[in-house]
Amino acid sequence: MIQAVIFDLDDTLYPEMAFVYSGYRAVSERVFEQLGFEIDGELIRLFETGQRGDLFTPVLKTHLGTVEEEYVRELVAVYRQHRPTITPFPDAPEVLKTLSASYRLAILSDGYLSVQKRKLEALQIDSYFDPVIFSDEWGRDFWKPHSRPYEECLRRLSLEPATVVYVGDNPNKDFVTARRMMMKTIRVRRPGTLHYDVRLTPEYEADYETGGLEGIPALLDSIAPGD
Repeated sequence: MIQAVIFDLDDTLYPEMAFVYSGYRAVSERVFEQLGFEIDGELIRLFETGQRGDLFTPVLKTHLGTVEEEYVRELVAVYRQHRPTITPFPDAPEVLKTLSASYRLAILSDGYLSVQKRKLEALQIDSYFDPVIFSDEWGRDFWKPHSRPYEECLRRLSLEPATVVYVGDNPNKDFVTARRMMMKTIRVRRPGTLHYDVRLTPEYEADYETGGLEGIPALLDSIAPGD
Protein backbone atom coordinates (compact mmCIF):
# COMPACT_ATOMS: atom_id res chain seq x y z
CA MET A 1 0.00 0.00 0.00
CA ILE A 2 1.26 3.47 -0.88
CA GLN A 3 1.95 5.46 2.28
CA ALA A 4 3.78 8.57 1.07
CA VAL A 5 4.09 10.84 -1.94
CA ILE A 6 7.30 12.77 -2.60
CA PHE A 7 6.98 15.82 -4.83
CA ASP A 8 9.45 17.69 -6.95
CA LEU A 9 8.97 21.48 -6.70
CA ASP A 10 9.76 23.37 -9.93
CA ASP A 11 7.18 22.87 -12.70
CA THR A 12 5.50 20.22 -10.56
CA LEU A 13 3.84 22.32 -7.86
CA TYR A 14 4.22 25.77 -9.46
CA PRO A 15 5.23 27.11 -12.91
CA GLU A 16 9.01 27.50 -13.01
CA MET A 17 8.80 30.23 -15.64
CA ALA A 18 7.02 32.38 -13.05
CA PHE A 19 10.14 32.27 -10.88
CA VAL A 20 12.36 33.07 -13.87
CA TYR A 21 10.25 36.09 -14.80
CA SER A 22 10.11 37.21 -11.16
CA GLY A 23 13.89 37.07 -11.04
CA TYR A 24 14.24 38.97 -14.29
CA ARG A 25 11.98 41.68 -12.90
CA ALA A 26 14.14 42.00 -9.78
CA VAL A 27 17.28 42.26 -11.92
CA SER A 28 15.66 44.80 -14.22
CA GLU A 29 14.69 46.96 -11.24
CA ARG A 30 18.30 46.93 -10.03
CA VAL A 31 19.58 47.86 -13.50
CA PHE A 32 17.03 50.67 -13.78
CA GLU A 33 18.07 52.06 -10.39
CA GLN A 34 21.75 52.02 -11.35
CA LEU A 35 21.76 52.61 -15.11
CA GLY A 36 18.38 54.09 -16.01
CA PHE A 37 16.95 51.46 -18.36
CA GLU A 38 14.92 48.25 -17.98
CA ILE A 39 15.87 44.87 -19.40
CA ASP A 40 13.25 42.37 -18.24
CA GLY A 41 11.38 42.42 -21.56
CA GLU A 42 14.55 41.60 -23.47
CA LEU A 43 15.49 38.84 -21.02
CA ILE A 44 12.07 37.25 -21.34
CA ARG A 45 12.21 37.37 -25.15
CA LEU A 46 15.58 35.57 -25.16
CA PHE A 47 14.35 32.99 -22.66
CA GLU A 48 11.23 32.32 -24.70
CA THR A 49 13.36 31.63 -27.79
CA GLY A 50 15.06 28.82 -25.85
CA GLN A 51 18.24 30.62 -24.82
CA ARG A 52 19.60 29.70 -21.38
CA GLY A 53 22.62 30.46 -19.21
CA ASP A 54 23.96 33.99 -18.91
CA LEU A 55 21.44 36.24 -20.63
CA PHE A 56 22.40 39.33 -18.63
CA THR A 57 25.67 39.88 -20.51
CA PRO A 58 24.29 39.90 -24.08
CA VAL A 59 21.32 42.07 -23.11
CA LEU A 60 23.47 44.61 -21.26
CA LYS A 61 25.94 44.72 -24.14
CA THR A 62 23.18 45.96 -26.44
CA HIS A 63 22.89 48.99 -24.17
CA LEU A 64 26.43 49.47 -22.89
CA GLY A 65 28.76 47.92 -25.43
CA THR A 66 30.91 46.26 -22.76
CA VAL A 67 29.96 44.73 -19.42
CA GLU A 68 32.14 43.97 -16.41
CA GLU A 69 31.95 40.34 -15.22
CA GLU A 70 31.72 41.58 -11.64
CA TYR A 71 28.53 43.47 -12.47
CA VAL A 72 27.02 40.37 -14.06
CA ARG A 73 27.84 38.40 -10.90
CA GLU A 74 26.09 41.10 -8.87
CA LEU A 75 22.96 40.70 -11.00
CA VAL A 76 23.10 36.90 -10.68
CA ALA A 77 23.10 37.39 -6.91
CA VAL A 78 20.07 39.67 -7.19
CA TYR A 79 18.28 36.98 -9.23
CA ARG A 80 19.05 34.22 -6.76
CA GLN A 81 18.41 36.25 -3.61
CA HIS A 82 15.21 38.03 -4.59
CA ARG A 83 11.92 37.22 -2.85
CA PRO A 84 9.98 35.56 -5.66
CA THR A 85 6.48 36.45 -6.71
CA ILE A 86 5.09 33.00 -7.46
CA THR A 87 1.93 31.00 -6.73
CA PRO A 88 1.14 27.27 -6.93
CA PHE A 89 -0.56 25.78 -9.95
CA PRO A 90 -4.32 26.31 -9.53
CA ASP A 91 -4.95 22.62 -8.84
CA ALA A 92 -2.13 22.26 -6.28
CA PRO A 93 -3.72 23.47 -3.00
CA GLU A 94 -6.84 21.31 -3.25
CA VAL A 95 -4.92 18.22 -4.39
CA LEU A 96 -2.39 18.59 -1.58
CA LYS A 97 -5.20 18.99 0.93
CA THR A 98 -6.89 15.85 -0.39
CA LEU A 99 -3.71 13.78 -0.44
CA SER A 100 -2.60 14.89 3.02
CA ALA A 101 -5.65 13.17 4.50
CA SER A 102 -4.45 9.76 3.28
CA TYR A 103 -0.70 9.99 2.65
CA ARG A 104 2.40 11.52 4.11
CA LEU A 105 3.74 14.19 1.76
CA ALA A 106 7.36 15.20 1.22
CA ILE A 107 9.41 17.37 -1.12
CA LEU A 108 12.64 16.41 -2.85
CA SER A 109 13.96 19.14 -5.13
CA ASP A 110 17.15 20.32 -6.79
CA GLY A 111 18.30 23.92 -6.99
CA TYR A 112 20.40 26.25 -4.89
CA LEU A 113 19.42 25.75 -1.27
CA SER A 114 18.61 29.34 -0.32
CA VAL A 115 16.68 29.86 -3.57
CA GLN A 116 14.55 26.75 -3.10
CA LYS A 117 13.78 27.70 0.50
CA ARG A 118 12.55 31.11 -0.63
CA LYS A 119 10.41 29.54 -3.35
CA LEU A 120 8.70 27.17 -0.92
CA GLU A 121 8.12 29.99 1.56
CA ALA A 122 6.59 32.18 -1.16
CA LEU A 123 4.24 29.39 -2.28
CA GLN A 124 2.78 29.06 1.24
CA ILE A 125 2.24 25.31 0.94
CA ASP A 126 5.14 24.17 3.12
CA SER A 127 2.84 23.01 5.95
CA TYR A 128 1.81 19.98 3.86
CA PHE A 129 5.33 18.54 3.67
CA ASP A 130 7.52 16.67 6.11
CA PRO A 131 10.29 16.08 5.30
CA VAL A 132 11.50 18.72 2.88
CA ILE A 133 14.70 17.64 1.15
CA PHE A 134 16.72 20.03 -0.97
CA SER A 135 19.56 18.09 -2.58
CA ASP A 136 21.81 21.14 -2.44
CA GLU A 137 22.18 20.42 1.30
CA TRP A 138 25.07 18.20 0.15
CA GLY A 139 26.22 20.31 -2.79
CA ARG A 140 25.71 20.31 -6.56
CA ASP A 141 27.27 16.86 -6.98
CA PHE A 142 24.32 15.38 -5.09
CA TRP A 143 21.53 16.89 -7.18
CA LYS A 144 19.22 14.43 -8.89
CA PRO A 145 19.64 11.81 -10.22
CA HIS A 146 22.13 11.10 -7.40
CA SER A 147 20.67 8.56 -5.00
CA ARG A 148 21.56 10.35 -1.76
CA PRO A 149 18.61 12.77 -1.55
CA TYR A 150 16.19 9.92 -2.33
CA GLU A 151 17.79 7.73 0.32
CA GLU A 152 17.67 10.55 2.86
CA CYS A 153 14.02 11.23 2.13
CA LEU A 154 13.14 7.57 2.66
CA ARG A 155 15.18 7.54 5.86
CA ARG A 156 13.32 10.54 7.25
CA LEU A 157 9.99 9.00 6.23
CA SER A 158 11.03 5.64 7.76
CA LEU A 159 9.38 3.89 4.81
CA GLU A 160 10.35 1.25 2.27
CA PRO A 161 10.68 2.41 -1.36
CA ALA A 162 7.81 0.20 -2.55
CA THR A 163 5.40 2.19 -0.34
CA VAL A 164 6.41 5.55 -1.79
CA VAL A 165 5.58 7.38 -5.04
CA TYR A 166 7.76 10.13 -6.53
CA VAL A 167 6.03 12.88 -8.53
CA GLY A 168 8.01 15.13 -10.87
CA ASP A 169 8.08 16.70 -14.31
CA ASN A 170 11.60 16.24 -15.72
CA PRO A 171 12.47 12.80 -17.13
CA ASN A 172 16.10 13.81 -17.53
CA LYS A 173 16.63 13.33 -13.79
CA ASP A 174 13.45 12.85 -11.75
CA PHE A 175 12.48 9.22 -12.24
CA VAL A 176 15.44 7.01 -13.17
CA THR A 177 16.86 6.73 -9.64
CA ALA A 178 13.47 6.47 -7.95
CA ARG A 179 12.55 3.58 -10.24
CA ARG A 180 15.85 1.82 -9.65
CA MET A 181 15.13 2.07 -5.93
CA MET A 182 11.72 0.45 -6.56
CA MET A 183 9.59 3.51 -5.95
CA LYS A 184 6.65 4.12 -8.25
CA THR A 185 6.81 7.35 -10.25
CA ILE A 186 4.32 9.79 -11.75
CA ARG A 187 5.19 12.39 -14.35
CA VAL A 188 3.13 15.58 -14.37
CA ARG A 189 3.35 16.55 -18.03
CA ARG A 190 1.59 19.89 -18.06
CA PRO A 191 1.41 21.92 -21.32
CA GLY A 192 3.59 25.02 -21.19
CA THR A 193 6.12 23.68 -18.70
CA LEU A 194 9.82 23.63 -19.54
CA HIS A 195 10.16 19.87 -20.10
CA TYR A 196 6.78 19.17 -21.66
CA ASP A 197 8.27 18.15 -25.02
CA VAL A 198 11.02 15.94 -23.55
CA ARG A 199 10.61 12.25 -24.32
CA LEU A 200 13.32 9.76 -23.31
CA THR A 201 13.83 6.00 -23.21
CA PRO A 202 11.57 4.01 -20.85
CA GLU A 203 14.32 3.82 -18.22
CA TYR A 204 14.06 7.60 -17.73
CA GLU A 205 10.31 8.00 -18.05
CA ALA A 206 7.84 7.61 -15.19
CA ASP A 207 5.58 4.63 -14.58
CA TYR A 208 2.50 6.82 -14.91
CA GLU A 209 1.68 10.17 -16.47
CA THR A 210 -0.91 12.87 -15.87
CA GLY A 211 -1.58 16.27 -17.41
CA GLY A 212 -2.02 17.94 -14.02
CA LEU A 213 -1.96 17.34 -10.30
CA GLU A 214 -5.69 16.63 -10.23
CA GLY A 215 -5.01 13.24 -11.84
CA ILE A 216 -2.76 12.04 -9.02
CA PRO A 217 -5.36 10.82 -6.46
CA ALA A 218 -6.90 8.39 -8.96
CA LEU A 219 -3.47 7.17 -10.04
CA LEU A 220 -2.50 6.50 -6.43
CA ASP A 221 -5.71 4.54 -5.92
CA SER A 222 -4.85 2.41 -8.95
CA ILE A 223 -1.35 1.44 -7.81
CA ALA A 224 -1.50 -1.98 -6.21
CA PRO A 225 1.35 -3.54 -4.21
CA GLY A 226 3.79 -5.27 -6.52
CA ASP A 227 2.66 -3.44 -9.68
